[in-house]
Amino acid sequence: MKPKLLFHTLFIITLLSLALGGCSEQETNKTDSETKQSEKEAKSSESKEMNTSTRIYKDVTGREVEIPVNPQRVVTTQYLDAMLALGVKPIGAPTHVLDNNYLGELQAGVEDLGSPFSIEKVLEMAPDLIISADPEEVEQLSKIAPTIVIPWMYGDVFTQFKEVANVLGKEKEADEWIARLDDKAAEGREKIAGKIGKDQIVSIFMTYEKDTLRLYGARNIGHVLYRSLQLTPPSFIQEKLAKDPDFEEFVYEDISMEKLPDYAGDKIIMLTYGEETQQKDSMLSQIEESSLWKSIDAVKNNDVYYIGDDPWFTYAPIAIEKSLDEAIKLLSE
Repeated sequence: MKPKLLFHTLFIITLLSLALGGCSEQETNKTDSETKQSEKEAKSSESKEMNTSTRIYKDVTGREVEIPVNPQRVVTTQYLDAMLALGVKPIGAPTHVLDNNYLGELQAGVEDLGSPFSIEKVLEMAPDLIISADPEEVEQLSKIAPTIVIPWMYGDVFTQFKEVANVLGKEKEADEWIARLDDKAAEGREKIAGKIGKDQIVSIFMTYEKDTLRLYGARNIGHVLYRSLQLTPPSFIQEKLAKDPDFEEFVYEDISMEKLPDYAGDKIIMLTYGEETQQKDSMLSQIEESSLWKSIDAVKNNDVYYIGDDPWFTYAPIAIEKSLDEAIKLLSE
């Protein structure tokens, strides 16, 4: 073959090889692109299916409700704290639930539904699930989205917490959260053991606004002191709790100031609730100025601890944990 002809032949073969290689690369790229797009569409379809699939849930009031398996837009009229503890942020909650300091940035972005909450506002938010604490709210709310009811006095804080977890499919998270709190409480009991003996009585009083005095049981603030830290309440409270082992009925007893010596223990926790309780001539000022109060041993021994309502008065998981932290610090110093 002549050199010139050979050169032309090799040149044509090279061009054909490049062309075929380019086609092959294009086909490979196209195949890769199609595969990625198919995977993306599959994931999107799977996610959409998860968000739209439903199940029948029987709430504690006996109602059977079809709810999303994986709710994305949840409104709650009460259980904001419990939802946040589970790592689920609701899209809306009423003013009275958002009116706190202890949750801080955890509740950032949760829409204020007003007080009382606005049905119109809930409707605008287009929730796919609503968790309520009041059976009387169901009729209106269920017209907007599937509504589950967990009555506020249904069990104690952890009974409610687990029920919220069941609704959201977060049972494991709830169990782990409670276990961590139990560990913290056990450590706390060791820390305060040298300061408060088992034979010492701890009383919890609360001045509510201007003219109310209460003796507390084992809900709210009492949960932390009598249950988590296992401190000993006055005999009157012990009798009440013995009749209410599930902590569903007895919360507190309104008492007169004259009854203070009857219920005062070796140590006193005094919770002040509301601005009016700090004003002149309020119940708190009347108590502190009375000779009755000054005659109590715990007062004379400076064994009175004053606390505020936030987070102590809130009966919810995160509030309980924060109160426990404060209680351990307060009682171990």
